[in-house]
Amino acid sequence: MPINFVFLQVIFILKMKSRIPVILFALTAVLLFASMIQQATGVFRFKELNGVTKETIIPEANFANFCDRSLQDSTEAYLKMHYGFREPLTRLHNQTQWTLFRYSQVEEDQRIVITPDNWIFEPWTVEEYYQSHAYQHAKDSVEMAEKLEAEAQRLLEIQEFLEPYGTHLFVALLPGKEQVCGEHMPKNTAYFLDKKITAYDFYKNRFKELGVNHIDLGEWFVQMKDTVSYPLFPQTGTHWSNLAAIHSADTLVRYMEWLSDSNLVNICIDKTFRRTLKPDADLESLMNLIWPLQKEPNYLASATYDYDTTAWRPRLITIGDSFYWNILNYTPVWDVFESVPFWYYFSTAYFDDEDLKVAHKISDLDVLQEVIDADFVMLSYSTVSLYKMSNGFSEQILHELKNKTNIGRETARHETRDHKDVPCQNVTRPVSKN
Repeated sequence: MPINFVFLQVIFILKMKSRIPVILFALTAVLLFASMIQQATGVFRFKELNGVTKETIIPEANFANFCDRSLQDSTEAYLKMHYGFREPLTRLHNQTQWTLFRYSQVEEDQRIVITPDNWIFEPWTVEEYYQSHAYQHAKDSVEMAEKLEAEAQRLLEIQEFLEPYGTHLFVALLPGKEQVCGEHMPKNTAYFLDKKITAYDFYKNRFKELGVNHIDLGEWFVQMKDTVSYPLFPQTGTHWSNLAAIHSADTLVRYMEWLSDSNLVNICIDKTFRRTLKPDADLESLMNLIWPLQKEPNYLASATYDYDTTAWRPRLITIGDSFYWNILNYTPVWDVFESVPFWYYFSTAYFDDEDLKVAHKISDLDVLQEVIDADFVMLSYSTVSLYKMSNGFSEQILHELKNKTNIGRETARHETRDHKDVPCQNVTRPVSKN
C-alpha cells in the first residue's frame, strides 16, 4: 500500500474525530429544541401512558421558594411530567430496561409481582395466597374473625328485613387469581403461612350456617379450571378473563332465577374466538412497554340474550369491586334487567342510563329507599376485597333503619310483584354477531 494513501487515511480519521463532538452537540441541540416545540405545541399526539400519575402544576416563582429550593424541586417535578415526547421516550426507556436487564420500575415500586414465566400478580394477591393479607385488616385471627362475624350478622339482618319487600339480597363470592392460578405464584420470600383464617374461607362456611344467601363462584372456578378450554384468569391481568366473566354472569342470572323462583331473560354465549384484549392485560399495561410480553392468548365470546316474552326484567343493584366491570362491559345486562346501577366499593355510583364513566356520590342517594325498591341487591367481591365486604353498606343500612319509621316500596312495584306473569317489556329480538 503506498505511503501517501496511508497518510491520507490517517488525516481523514483525525478530521472525523474532531467533528464527532460537533455532530453530537448538534444532534443534542436538535433533540432539545424538538422537545421544547413538542412541549409547547403538542403537535404530535401519542398514546397516553397507563397507570395513575399525580398531576403537577407550574410552580409560582418568588424569592422565598427560590431560597428554600422548593421552586427548583417543583419545576423539576413539573418538567418530568410535561417534557416533549414523554410518552414514546418513557416506553423506549422501559422497554430497554426490560429487554436488557428484565427490570421494571413498576415491580421495583412493589405495585406488581412478575414471575420468571411472565405471570403478573398484584402484591396483595400474593399476600392472600400466603395467608398474610388479613394482617392488613386485623392484628390477629381472633380480631379478624370478630370483624367477619359482625359483617355476616349484619347481612343476615338486612336480608331478613328486605324479604317482606320482595328484595333479595345475596353475596357473590368471586374468585381471586391467587385462588385459581396458585401454581404460577412466585416463591414465598416475604410472606408467612401461620395465618389460620381468610375472609373467603370464613364467609363460605359461615354463610351456610347462618342462611345468608350466597353463591360461591370461587369454588366453582377451582373445580372447572382443568376442564375448560379457555383461561379463567389472564396471564398478565388481575381480573377474571372476559370470557370467564361472561359465563359467570350467566350463572348469576340463573342463581337469581332460583333465588326468586322466577323466569329471567337469560344470557346467550356464542362460539368463542381468539383475541387478546387490553382489559385482559391490565397489570402488564402498567409497565408501559413498546412490545407486549410473551403470553398465552386470551379469549372472548359475543354475548347476547334470550328473547322471552314471559321473562321478568328485575331491578339489580350491585355493590362490589372492579371485577364487576367485565360483566358490565361484555354482557347485555341492560337487556336482562330493568336497571343495573353499580355502587363501586359503595363509594361512587354508576347508573345505567348514563355514561358509565360518570360517577355519582353515594351520599347523594337515598340508599335505603333505593335498596327497598330494588328486586335484587348483589354484593360482589373477590377474595382480597372480602375483608372489607360491603364497604360500610351494611352499617349504613342498619343505621338508617333505626332512624326511619315510614319505609315503603313503590306502589307500582307492589302491584307487579307477581313477576312470574309479568311480560318482558322493551326487549327486542337480538341480532346475531359473527
